[in-house]
Amino acid sequence: MATPLQTVNTQFGSKDELVKKLIPLVERNADESDAALADRLLRVPNSKLLRLWTRENTLRTKFGTREALVDAVAKLRSGNGAIDADYRTKALKLGTGRLLSMHKGLAKAAK
Repeated sequence: MATPLQTVNTQFGSKDELVKKLIPLVERNADESDAALADRLLRVPNSKLLRLWTRENTLRTKFGTREALVDAVAKLRSGNGAIDADYRTKALKLGTGRLLSMHKGLAKAAK
């Protein structure tokens, strides 16, 4: 099994390249620039960066946008396909990882 460093180096070339690919994908503070976000991400362990990359790719390929993921979770949660506006507002404040986890659990329960 490859270490996170080996995985980053084989898939992306270096940690810098992975960070460059993550910058447009991850959420940031309202007043945070690309350079500040890159600085922050460069201090994050490789394993966390790989999880972020996987999570953001899953979000983009399965749902397209975070709002679409929230809508999918709200539909699964209601059971009848209707979207509760209050729940949707609350769910938009949750992190992407948590939303993906909720969707996975609700989809499994719906089967």
